[in-house]
Amino acid sequence: MLRSLLALTALVALAACDAGFEGNRSDNQAPETELSVRSTDLREDLAGRRLVSTVNVAWSGTDADGVVLAYEVRAYAIGAGLPEPAPEDGWGRTARRDSTLLLPIPLGSAEADVAVEVRAIDNDEAKDPTPARTVFPIVNSNPTFRLIAAEAPPDSTWPVVSFSFAAADRDGDANLAAIELSLNDPDGTFTRIAPEATFLTLVAENPRASGETGARLYVGRGFSNTGTVLPGLRLDGDNVLYIRSVDQAGATSPTLRYPDLDADGTPLGAFYVRRVTSDVLLVNDYRAAGDDAVLGVAREALGIHGTANYDEWDLSATAQSAASPTFSDALPATQDPTLRETLALWNRIYWVSNAVTNRVSGNNFPRAAAVLGDFFDGGGRILVHTPITLPQNADDGAGNPAIDVLPLGNLIEFRPGVIALRANSGTAVRPGVEVPGTGRTLPPLQTTRLLTSALPYEARPDDLVLYRISFYENNRPTDVWQGSEVVASIRADRRVALFSLPLFAGPNPLFAPAGGGTEGVADALAVLLDGLDFPTGSTFAAR
Repeated sequence: MLRSLLALTALVALAACDAGFEGNRSDNQAPETELSVRSTDLREDLAGRRLVSTVNVAWSGTDADGVVLAYEVRAYAIGAGLPEPAPEDGWGRTARRDSTLLLPIPLGSAEADVAVEVRAIDNDEAKDPTPARTVFPIVNSNPTFRLIAAEAPPDSTWPVVSFSFAAADRDGDANLAAIELSLNDPDGTFTRIAPEATFLTLVAENPRASGETGARLYVGRGFSNTGTVLPGLRLDGDNVLYIRSVDQAGATSPTLRYPDLDADGTPLGAFYVRRVTSDVLLVNDYRAAGDDAVLGVAREALGIHGTANYDEWDLSATAQSAASPTFSDALPATQDPTLRETLALWNRIYWVSNAVTNRVSGNNFPRAAAVLGDFFDGGGRILVHTPITLPQNADDGAGNPAIDVLPLGNLIEFRPGVIALRANSGTAVRPGVEVPGTGRTLPPLQTTRLLTSALPYEARPDDLVLYRISFYENNRPTDVWQGSEVVASIRADRRVALFSLPLFAGPNPLFAPAGGGTEGVADALAVLLDGLDFPTGSTFAAR
């Protein structure tokens, strides 16, 4: 019986073939699309209320004879006088089934009605011919803008000035179009930078100009050159920065003025930019009593050497406290790029300090030492005059960049029971090797009274030792200190010299010429300046 049925089936099939029957695959059916918002026009549902321009939209698709592989989405403003896109214009493809959309608002408009359309695409690339559509009534929100006070420039600054800021938009940060700024001209043309920028730096085109010069504009902490020059940077004068954010619809945040004004129109602070006048910078980082006397010796040394003109930078006004260490207010708030680029304005630096080696936090020179790369790359050399001080704990001195820069290998360590080093009046300050490039040693000196504020340090093997002092431990002259006696040295490459003798006890000098000589501390410092090739005129012939 089964065999008969099979035979009958075969005969029917043959007959069908003989009869010329033909079959075609049915035509592909286009997919269908739905939006999660069922209303086709939210203007009717919201009764005059409007949404922000950033909306969350979800959709789905079905295909009767296949699968939905992707979707295309577009959004465009509708209304009188606005063009409607061609059927195939403006679509963006996605495999997602939801998205946060920034709906377009015509430039200069505060409100808009925006059609959002979505169409499904099936596995045969067929597209829904009747896309799902909803009209969203939206209103633009003005962006906001603020300057970051913690990174504001000092009231008086050199011609490298940075600002940190934050822009935002209630409609979503994607709605931000730009940051706009103007220098000293609130009614002039504003320069635009990218909306994602959060940091900018202005650098004088000519830092030695008298009056006004252009300001090169850099963005980001990576110091990216925009190629734009803002006109009107006033050197040795007060400046004002005007800055704001702008969104895609052309709406702006309130324009901020830096420095701001109080209710009476008086500036709250200053934005004074100093002019560079020399290749040489003298830094007063002596944040303790007696800084005038110590700086007086530094100026005397420069005069003996013949450096007739130099800039001075006073970092001493910010009090230093062991309990609450803080950097000087006169330093740029940002190390890199601002302090780095500032230090590179000069070719020679004479840095006078009272605290460098005892800790990193709050000490100005370690902060500067970490960003001296550009200064050295440009041929810069530096003399650091500071007494050696020891960290109170290991954490204070850990990773001190100053140790890496200075001709100093290690700080000394006291053996158990030793708490201080002393040198009696009349103790010799013994010259070491010749200062390279000068053909002479430092002049011999001697102490004028009991020395309690000096400490030696260990130089590196390739550093050149220029001065030594013999110390004793605690208050016992018979207990001779057996450690290093180095108190001045210079790096073999002549880029950095360290002079660690404290100069005064109150108003009294601690050192004098030895053996009836005539050359004192200022003369010794002048020889170091010579070894570092400080100029004997106002500027170098070439940098």
